[in-house]
Amino acid sequence: ETLTHFLPLTTPTQLNMLYKMIVACSIVGTLAGTAEVSTSNLRSGASFDNLKASWGKKLCLGDFSTQLDCSYDYNDNKEFIKDAKLSGSLIDGSGDDLSLGYEVTKNFGGDKTTEVTLTAEVSGTTVTAELDTADNLKEVGASRCVTVGDKDVTISPSFLVKAQTARVKLMTALGKDSVSVQADIDGTDLSAIEVEYERELEDGRTLSATLTPADKNLEVEVTDTKFESGATWTATASVPLEGDNMVDAAKLTLTRAWSW
Repeated sequence: ETLTHFLPLTTPTQLNMLYKMIVACSIVGTLAGTAEVSTSNLRSGASFDNLKASWGKKLCLGDFSTQLDCSYDYNDNKEFIKDAKLSGSLIDGSGDDLSLGYEVTKNFGGDKTTEVTLTAEVSGTTVTAELDTADNLKEVGASRCVTVGDKDVTISPSFLVKAQTARVKLMTALGKDSVSVQADIDGTDLSAIEVEYERELEDGRTLSATLTPADKNLEVEVTDTKFESGATWTATASVPLEGDNMVDAAKLTLTRAWSW
């Protein structure tokens, strides 16, 4: 029987995309890594929507070692890998000693920028700086865990240089649950508020919800590592918070991720 008998693909373009995904899987399958296949909206005739893959290898050059990671995204750059990243430590430190790490990412799609992230950690505080070849210094930030009452709260302030906007993120655990709130501060106004909630339903199954008031959207994800051995399934529902019938307007997608 034909492939179209089993898969709801109705156009030659969709079939061609699927065949390319299979070829890409065969190529990257010779290296250790992970792959991820996602569907389009299940409520409007599901089909294969995208293929992502990543793989890496540790490189040693004398006393210097670095991690090389590559990723592929069919929708971003179907002809070549999406990006390649080198990451490692420039200064190894422990306790109150300074440690300094780096990430250098070369993007092969879009504007083909090179991004650099430097991360310094000392005495429990992490400081980061993000740069790229398009905007130079993009963002600087810090993160530290403090105790408020009987709760540990991670505070992560940052500054978006190009937008001249401050951003604050607070995150804490509530039993098996975790909650985070992020907001941009432009002068005295709060904007781009985002609230995230995550709950462990049981071993191997988690529920997360992200509310973005400005976009009037609620995204709910259920992740399951027990449904299929060796794979992770994620069901994502994107629910608009306006309109006459939010349930009918919701979009539902599935993602299957696995390692090789």
